Amino acid sequence: MSRRKRACIVHNSMNITGGGERLAMAVLEALKELGYRVTLITTEPTNWEKVDRVYGGRAPRPDEEFSVLPFPVRTFGIYMRLLTALGLLAKRKECDLTINTHGDVLPLSTDIVYMHFPTFAVLRESPSNAKYSKSLFWRLYFAPYEAIQGFLAKRMSWRILLTNSEYSRDVIRKYVGANALVVYPPVNIDEFLEASKTPPEKREDIVVACGRFTPEKRHDFVLEVAEHLPDVEFHIVGASSGKVSPPYIAKLRKIIEKKHLRNVKLHVDYPRRDQVKLYSRAKAYIHAMIGEHFGIAVVEAMAAGLVPVVHMSGGPWNDIIYHGKYGYGYHSLEEAGAAIEKALRNYQALREKVINRAKEFSYQRFKKRIKRIVETIN
Repeated sequence: MSRRKRACIVHNSMNITGGGERLAMAVLEALKELGYRVTLITTEPTNWEKVDRVYGGRAPRPDEEFSVLPFPVRTFGIYMRLLTALGLLAKRKECDLTINTHGDVLPLSTDIVYMHFPTFAVLRESPSNAKYSKSLFWRLYFAPYEAIQGFLAKRMSWRILLTNSEYSRDVIRKYVGANALVVYPPVNIDEFLEASKTPPEKREDIVVACGRFTPEKRHDFVLEVAEHLPDVEFHIVGASSGKVSPPYIAKLRKIIEKKHLRNVKLHVDYPRRDQVKLYSRAKAYIHAMIGEHFGIAVVEAMAAGLVPVVHMSGGPWNDIIYHGKYGYGYHSLEEAGAAIEKALRNYQALREKVINRAKEFSYQRFKKRIKRIVETIN
């Protein structure tokens, strides 16, 4: 009897439960469908109960999970990512295939790297997104990691380099000097497509924003837009993330109270089923982050039939709505308000076009591409 092939997926932490973790889950599922026995290598143990809750059902499980540390670590977070190299070192002899889905470069090579965005280029390309530019303390904290990643990116090897958008590919080419293959992240659009069945006449002038409650997501900008559109209802949906979220959520609530924004509601760690119900009532979606690398939340909203309004930068503008073909873009506060008004006014004419575009980023399409890529190197 032949030995079952083994694959190792390296991902710092599944507990963040964001887009990167969804991608890792989809890779895991694709590998298992190909017949691999999958080992998940992480820095900290996975809280599967939390993961299941955020994902709206039972998430795919690895055959084995190998955590470098037996407990979660909440300090020196970015440096903890490098510890996954120790897990890879311990397990790599057992692995026929190694895939780094977190994307930060490790001091050990892997067969496939999915580089979401070069970490060391963050401050150069989109400093407004990074807390590491907010103070001297954070700049000094980040500088060694920035140097480590820059050093490793020019010296480590991989068989195939993947990335999430044309936008990220251009940045990788600029700073890493490598050509990455664009494989759009998986978006589990099926449940949001259910929300799209709500007809236009039953929808309300509701605008949704979605993203972790962290400063780079710029939910405070959404509050500014809401202040200028008092007759429109705004809902901000997002997960809390470590120590960063509580003070940011408190800041948002303080602004809402101070400005008497009765047209805004915050939904922290909102259950997926409730999020889908909310989307079924809404007409538009606003994405405030500047230089978003891809924008899974934008695709989810489009699948539910919401017309997207995004900042004219990054993956949402370049890759998802294709420079305004499938939604509206903005640079300024005034442009954002005007774009939302257009989205609401033209909702019925745009909804089918938007839904069909979202289908091009499905979970199944992603898995098919990953399977084809894996099959080419084995």
